[in-house]
Amino acid sequence: MKQTPKQFFATPAGKLTLAIIAMVLCWTVLIVYLSKTSAGGTWFPSEADIDNVRAEIKKETNTLNAESANLQAFEDLQDSYEDSLATYWNADRDGQPETELRNLISTAAQNAEANIQTLGSVRTSSINNELSYADLDFTVVDEYSKVIRFFAEVEKCTPRLSWRRVEIRLEPNRARAVTGPGARQNNTTAVTTTPAQMFRTTGQVRVIKYSPAGNTAKVSTTSTSAAASTMATKTTVPAAGATAPAAGATAPAATNTTATNQPAAASAAATPAQQGPAANDTTNKENAQ
Repeated sequence: MKQTPKQFFATPAGKLTLAIIAMVLCWTVLIVYLSKTSAGGTWFPSEADIDNVRAEIKKETNTLNAESANLQAFEDLQDSYEDSLATYWNADRDGQPETELRNLISTAAQNAEANIQTLGSVRTSSINNELSYADLDFTVVDEYSKVIRFFAEVEKCTPRLSWRRVEIRLEPNRARAVTGPGARQNNTTAVTTTPAQMFRTTGQVRVIKYSPAGNTAKVSTTSTSAAASTMATKTTVPAAGATAPAAGATAPAATNTTATNQPAAASAAATPAQQGPAANDTTNKENAQ
């Protein structure tokens, strides 16, 4: 007996056939309507598609290499900056340059036996939140050899100082008269001596000050302590000044007493002629006896 399609699909063989047909239809729909991938290609790319993908990969690789080179350059710069910080003036390690920089220049001049004529104040200018410049002007007037030794001593300073400006000029060389026993060798000829040639050296040194994080609080605390010490000194000075007038007040009293006693002492030590007529009469009677 011949089966109808409805009866056939009701059997297990019919159900299997129906499932296979449905699976084929699903794959057909996927191939036709969903052939485009998320990358923009197809499931069956052509040679042109493959070349485009290779070009994109090469482009992204070059971009990655460039960014890696920029990152390495930044890391090298950061390492160089951190290495440079060790050579800068560290406020925690070297103190405040407003005072210590002047001490360094003074010590260098003393070691070189050079005469510092003027030594200015330290001027600071900010670079960023952690770095600032500190400049100091000076003038040295001395012999050339001492000036050179002074330069050498400045080069030895730690942290190292950089030169912003240096100018060396000859000082007028004036002969001066010699006084003393040596000047009496010849009464008619003036004895003079020529001093050593002096050089006026003006310059400016600079350091880069590094203030680590947290150093601001330390500086503020130090400034507060210094201000407290100054206030204590100012408070003590009037007290000492108050004692001085008291001591001065005693001195006039002693002076007045002495001044009062002086006429009596002078009268006692005076001669009979200075004591008046009464003293003269007494002296004449004694002589008559």
